[in-house]
Amino acid sequence: MDKETFLASGLLEQHVLGLTDPNEEQVVAQYLERYPELREEVEDMRKAIEQYALQHAIPPPPGIKGKLLQEIDQKSAPPSSQTAATHGRITWLNIGVIGALALLCGLTALRMRSLQAENHTLQGQLITCESREKIIAFLRDPQTTPVMLEGTANAPQAAALVYWNEAKHEAMINPFSLKPLSAEEQYQIWADVDGKMVSVGLISENLEKYQELKYLPNASSLNITIEPQGGSAEPTVSRLVANHSI
Repeated sequence: MDKETFLASGLLEQHVLGLTDPNEEQVVAQYLERYPELREEVEDMRKAIEQYALQHAIPPPPGIKGKLLQEIDQKSAPPSSQTAATHGRITWLNIGVIGALALLCGLTALRMRSLQAENHTLQGQLITCESREKIIAFLRDPQTTPVMLEGTANAPQAAALVYWNEAKHEAMINPFSLKPLSAEEQYQIWADVDGKMVSVGLISENLEKYQELKYLPNASSLNITIEPQGGSAEPTVSRLVANHSI
């Protein structure tokens, strides 16, 4: 997976906001090591979040500072005025930082516009904010394992990220680097179960969002083929575009 494909996956934005699981963090760390210039982009995004937090920090209600100082006086020696002021500022600034999580939609959209300027063949990934909470919870689940499907000789630039959760028997795909097909064609994803290819879902025409898949236990690999619109009962192996073992 090249740099542009990695950026299109949205993992960098999730890393900045602390939404990646340990497996995804390893992937991000590898690309930050491979492409040092990405560290500057990470720093820029963090600065943007800090600026947002400062601009939208919620001021404390009237009298709250006095109440806090009174409670502190009852429990310990009074802190210096500088310490108290700093504590109050950090407390309310943290509320602004929580609000900064809303920047994820904007950061993703900004990343998509930048990628489209660099490479018109890549499509942006936009996830509706309404479904983001459910998706993020699934992605952050410790039992969810990311599986990067890489392109074959038929489509070297193809890539897709599947999230596989054995505990919940759930699966999801992010088809961020699959090229649009003709109206007569459709991507179909298959799981290799005991040597037999079983369909786990058709990938919709909207390649810019996460899509749910059918979970199959004992699957040893995942494979994406191009099939006629509506799918096939058996995979067209000659049109295999991406795959990877689980």
